[in-house]
Amino acid sequence: MDNTITFEDFTKVDLRVGTIIEVNNFPEARNPAYQLTIDFGDLGIKKSSAQITRLYKKEDLLQRQIVAVVNFPKKQIAKFKSECLVLGAVKDKDVILLHPETKVKNGSTVA
Repeated sequence: MDNTITFEDFTKVDLRVGTIIEVNNFPEARNPAYQLTIDFGDLGIKKSSAQITRLYKKEDLLQRQIVAVVNFPKKQIAKFKSECLVLGAVKDKDVILLHPETKVKNGSTVA
């Protein structure tokens, strides 16, 4: 690995648990994606674009808890502003969402 960071660098990344409360198709995206609306508890509601259409149906994502980076700047994707980055493990072209093993409070920190 060439990109070694310090622990202080890592602590700047704000990882939180949220619950997906809305899922919409995102036909304007270059690669197949969904527009997600995620409840992060006291941090509020944030939107994200996620290229997870190969493994997940919209109805299966509703009320699912995920892990996301919530302190990146907003990113314009087509006509949509993504406010957080949903995390997943990549296997070939598939993204497998990271999530807590048991339900936790929305907005919980990930350490």
